[in-house]
Amino acid sequence: MVRLVVLSLLLALAGCAPSPLRQLEEPAGADDLPDWQAGTLTALDEGQHHPAVASLLRQAEQARQQRRWDRVHTYLDQARQIQPRNPAIFYRQAWVRLQQNEPQQAEHLLRRALVFAGDDLALKRRLYALLAEALDAQGRPAEADAARQQSY
Repeated sequence: MVRLVVLSLLLALAGCAPSPLRQLEEPAGADDLPDWQAGTLTALDEGQHHPAVASLLRQAEQARQQRRWDRVHTYLDQARQIQPRNPAIFYRQAWVRLQQNEPQQAEHLLRRALVFAGDDLALKRRLYALLAEALDAQGRPAEADAARQQSY
């Protein structure tokens, strides 16, 4: 009876082997990547994240280097589920949206990040600087100038 159960389990597991992953997009060369602002995103708040969030941010960076934008969004969304009030995650999401020419989404994310930034003036400056870019991209120069003033 035990042999029959073991044999049944082995046969069932044999059909459950994962299929090899296929690459959906070709990796980009270093010259094809958008500017990651001289490493300021990767240095943002490092060491202050939950370990799972830190891992997801590393995975998001790897996906960004491969231009796998769907995965970048997935990893950042998962990080935000773990730490929903982490402004550094919102900043990264907004930066990616801006690179994808989605300035309205970037603005929305940055305004949420500002709510959670608290008294961190350095972070607020960076958030306002990116917000100014998002507003400029939407053709709202007066608001962009006001945001830029907040970034100094």
